[in-house]
Amino acid sequence: MKTLFHIDRIILGIATIGISGAILPLLFGQENFDYVTGNPRYEMALAFCYGLGGLLALRHFHQTLAVAGRSRPLVAAILLAFASVLWAENPGLAIRRALALSGCTMVGVLLAMRLTSAERLRFLSILLRILTASSLVFAVFLPQYGISSEVLQPEGWIGVFNQKNGLGSCAALAFLVDSFLPGTIRSRLPWFALYALLLLKSNSISPLIALLAAWILVFLFDRLRRRHKFSVRAIFQLLTAGVAVCVTVGLGSGFFQAALRRSVDLTGRGQLWRALVPAIMMHPFLGYGYGAFWSGGSQENYEVVRKITWDPMYSHCGYIEVIVSLGLAGLFLACWILFQGVYRSVLISDSRESLEGLFPLALMFYFLVGNISEVTLLYHNCLEWAVFVATLLAVLPGSPDLVRDESTDVEEGAQVPVEELA
Repeated sequence: MKTLFHIDRIILGIATIGISGAILPLLFGQENFDYVTGNPRYEMALAFCYGLGGLLALRHFHQTLAVAGRSRPLVAAILLAFASVLWAENPGLAIRRALALSGCTMVGVLLAMRLTSAERLRFLSILLRILTASSLVFAVFLPQYGISSEVLQPEGWIGVFNQKNGLGSCAALAFLVDSFLPGTIRSRLPWFALYALLLLKSNSISPLIALLAAWILVFLFDRLRRRHKFSVRAIFQLLTAGVAVCVTVGLGSGFFQAALRRSVDLTGRGQLWRALVPAIMMHPFLGYGYGAFWSGGSQENYEVVRKITWDPMYSHCGYIEVIVSLGLAGLFLACWILFQGVYRSVLISDSRESLEGLFPLALMFYFLVGNISEVTLLYHNCLEWAVFVATLLAVLPGSPDLVRDESTDVEEGAQVPVEELA
């Protein structure tokens, strides 16, 4: 049994590193990468990682189905991605991207299924520390690989990733995970210093904003709950309204952009989003097929590129990207998934006293804010999406962690929350 236990974790580790966007680009190259045709060697390596995860899922087939089925909108969104092959201009690209999305989601299911919440935090912390420490080594001792030479991001650190945002997202996620690990903060200070250094040197602002927002919102939640005795529902409504108002006023006034020394147009994002509006209106309900719009995947993509004079690989906004790929139907499912995650995380955080119990809520806020200017929502080959899926499934009714916690509460005579989201 111990051998199988360790094999499970090795498989999970390989699969998780595979979807992180790290190491594999260094081994198999991303030079002259074509978004439509792909890189055969890189895709074979990813297929190997997903294949290992698939074998683990098959070995626990019934449990895998049960865990994935906790979120109906999640299952529906995956099925919609596969169905979009029927109306995509490039069905071959759509099916490849849908397979990658399902594989990435499967890794999240496995993380929720094979690890408890505490084990998952420690597991992610170890993997993220390996990736960040390796990135520091590459940036300092192998700068030809670890420092970007691209015109758009000169001298920015990329570490073991293929772009600066990959390194920035990894460092921010590592910072978030380590913030909620049990134990003294002092023992983690060297790691926090490393994460801060990588965030600074990667010059990746979006993950930093998401990280700060998650900390602030969780702090407000904990303070309103403990000191002011606000109800969970009232806190949920206040935080939701607060996020919406801050984002609307901050972006609309240019405050965020000025504070972070970015252009009012968010480094070209605003221009891109405006150019996407006519294309979205042509296919508003079902989109262009999952991942089948960009880099020549559709004819309308050329018109967008002509307007903005640069060729993006995605929309740089998770919510807009879902509309482009899967239309308003996909956005509805995505919002349903997010609502499930945030609502259940609020309830779980209210019933647990430990710092670790606040991590699901922090992760949800990090994910919500991060997708305003980057794409991780329903995105293929994405570590953040897999971690989100694992966290979501772990807080939904039926999770072994919740059953264990509720049994403990009953034994101690505590009142168990009865509010559940169907």
